[in-house]
Amino acid sequence: MTEAGPRDARGILLRGAPNGETWAYVAFALSPVPLPGGLYPEFSEARRGADRVAAERTWLAALWTDRTTARWDLRFISDPASGRIETVVIAQVYGADPAAAVRAAREALPTLARFPAHVTGTRIEDTTELARLLAPFVPAGGAIAEIRKRITCRTLTRLWGAERIATAVSRFDAHEPSWTRIWAQLAAEPRRTVVSVCLEPCSAPPGLAEGLTMRAQVFGTLAAPGPPDPMYGGPVPGDPFAQEAHALYDAASRRCTGRLHRARVSVAVEGDGPVSDVLTSLIGHTLAPTSSGARVVHPQSWEEHQVACGNLLGVNRDWLPEAYWQEVPPFLRVPAAGQLWLSDPSTVTALADLVDADEVAAVFRLPHEEPGEPELFALSRQAPSIPRHAAPAGSTDAGWADFDSDA
Repeated sequence: MTEAGPRDARGILLRGAPNGETWAYVAFALSPVPLPGGLYPEFSEARRGADRVAAERTWLAALWTDRTTARWDLRFISDPASGRIETVVIAQVYGADPAAAVRAAREALPTLARFPAHVTGTRIEDTTELARLLAPFVPAGGAIAEIRKRITCRTLTRLWGAERIATAVSRFDAHEPSWTRIWAQLAAEPRRTVVSVCLEPCSAPPGLAEGLTMRAQVFGTLAAPGPPDPMYGGPVPGDPFAQEAHALYDAASRRCTGRLHRARVSVAVEGDGPVSDVLTSLIGHTLAPTSSGARVVHPQSWEEHQVACGNLLGVNRDWLPEAYWQEVPPFLRVPAAGQLWLSDPSTVTALADLVDADEVAAVFRLPHEEPGEPELFALSRQAPSIPRHAAPAGSTDAGWADFDSDA
């Protein structure tokens, strides 16, 4: 293969990584394809919705790669002035040097550009515009949040060996969810707001499924009534939390195999003040309507705020130690000698990030519109009304680059 030169890098944004490698970014502006009269006249809206989900799943399956450093970021950027949403998908790939990064980006383009029939994509070849879409504004303190899987830690009523503490991770359990209400709320937000969904393709970690199966078996034992208590005579009741944990670990042992993704969902707002509770709660409920298995988390310190901003502005997936662990006590977060097996931190962190094909279909929804519904999406992109590197009012940051932690 020929070496990539400056001419080959047209439309590709290159950035150096901290260890000397290079990240490459390419992007497409997305718009929903209008549904013309007479198309699918015999099909219901539900049927059209199912067809869209199936098409998006096929597109994402084709995008999957065994590269360990490829990510896709689908972001929705609201414009309060027009009430429309700008939608882009950004691909981030890695190379050992600029030429390798350019080659990786060019190899990713053909598959990325084969969008489902209900979406049209326009390649963004102006790297200045691409940089603007990566960082439409710098979130001020408190103005960014992430939607994560819920992590629950409980004291068990029954011992397993010397252990009486257990931790379980919920899942995004929505089945073919509609994001229409999310988009409508985003378009109505009074301040410019970004919703970013980042996916990183990966294979199931070795031994994960086996470990999950073993834990499911243990929780199944603890969930069932035990032998009669010799002191009181009656059977020992099953542990209620073990019943919940058994179902989650049993399902995860079947889901966490083969081709998976790691996911991050970020929400940020321009200016002072926190992100909208209505919007973030709506996203969480959409992703996990049955089990309340999603939770809105906020950076717990300025250091975590910087990491969260780097996740959004640099298409990163760095861990927020205080926010992501939610209610898990500190002594269960770090692997150590004598670590309690039912709350193994490496297993918990893996489950908190991983999503299977069904969960991907819930979090990564391309824009669409139905006849008679309000038109929410911008059909053409316009330049921002503020300088690209301008920080929002109240922010002490001169630019977004300070937050770009690993890109």
